[in-house]
Amino acid sequence: MAEASEPTLDGQYLRRLAEVCSPAAADSFADNYRALLRQRVDRIIRTIGVGDRGKAVDAALSLQTASAMAGALRMSHLCAKLEKALVAADLTAAAGTAREIDVHLPELQGALLGRPRLVCHASPDTTPS
Repeated sequence: MAEASEPTLDGQYLRRLAEVCSPAAADSFADNYRALLRQRVDRIIRTIGVGDRGKAVDAALSLQTASAMAGALRMSHLCAKLEKALVAADLTAAAGTAREIDVHLPELQGALLGRPRLVCHASPDTTPS
């Protein structure tokens, strides 16, 4: 299985985004990406379930792009695999790949929760003056 060799989350992508934009922007992007993952995966599963290939391709491309930006390389690869199955009108393969995406989701969510933050928040000074 090719996607198993790809990392769940490669932190260099978010670090690069932090360099280009700002650490706060990269952290915000990663937080929003994680918060919307379940909805995005559910949209893929739902559109494949009703056989709406057009909307499923749109959902897969959207998740693929955001995943690549976040460094979620395995998810990005799975979305590319899904897109190929949908373009080929292979709904059986698409449904199987959608299940792989759903199974991978908790691992990715955990990796995003455990990732190092790019913005260090100073702890409040608790020493008396």
